[in-house]
Amino acid sequence: MNVVLASGGLLYAFGQADLQGKVIVVLLCLGSALTWSVMLTKWQQLRRARQTGEDFLAQFRRERDPLHLFINNYELPGCPFYHIYRMGAEEVSSQFGNGHRPTRVNGGDKAAGGLALVETETSVADRGVVNLDTLRGALGRAIDAEVMKLEQHVSILSTAVTGGPFLGLLGSAWGVMSVFAAMGEQGTVRLGAVAPGISAALLATVVGLLVAVPSLFAYNWLAAQIRHQTMMMESFADEFVGAIEHNYVTN
Repeated sequence: MNVVLASGGLLYAFGQADLQGKVIVVLLCLGSALTWSVMLTKWQQLRRARQTGEDFLAQFRRERDPLHLFINNYELPGCPFYHIYRMGAEEVSSQFGNGHRPTRVNGGDKAAGGLALVETETSVADRGVVNLDTLRGALGRAIDAEVMKLEQHVSILSTAVTGGPFLGLLGSAWGVMSVFAAMGEQGTVRLGAVAPGISAALLATVVGLLVAVPSLFAYNWLAAQIRHQTMMMESFADEFVGAIEHNYVTN
């Protein structure tokens, strides 16, 4: 026991492992580095999505015209809400057509930032041509694309949660098998002879759990955050459709 403590425990056990055990432990350590990289990357991505989303929603809700930001070529790269808005605004614009697209005009509504719909004799009559079902479809596709971005690489964590302990168990079982095989060949059962091999065998299980446990907590947290972001994006899509219906669709 003193030898184990003096040698640093895990390092001592690693030094006592055979080649197969060391390979498994190294693979688990590489997997741990990968999972931590994914955790930090997704945390930064979700943090940016939340911050830019709050900024965009505040800007969007300050405008009377839901297409005001689109007309002014407002951009907020990396913001899921902006990408959804852009897709919806482009869909509305394409439905208006070249002659009915919202654009900047002189003498427009000052409260709307000098912007107004260019209303020809036909555009006033055709303001109800916006197909809200088609608009919802475009927004839905945009939401799906943004959710896929948020979920990218998260499956690595779920793989680590399920695979890490089993790979560690494989290393432990292999190590114990090697220990008992050596005992049979030597015909000895002294504790001092088998303890190093047993500690090396258990090392794989310990490392496997060290990979799986943080991944489990991170996966659950990320899943909850992505689910929250998805609900927020769906809520914004409904808000945008309602604003378009109120401003550009005649009843």
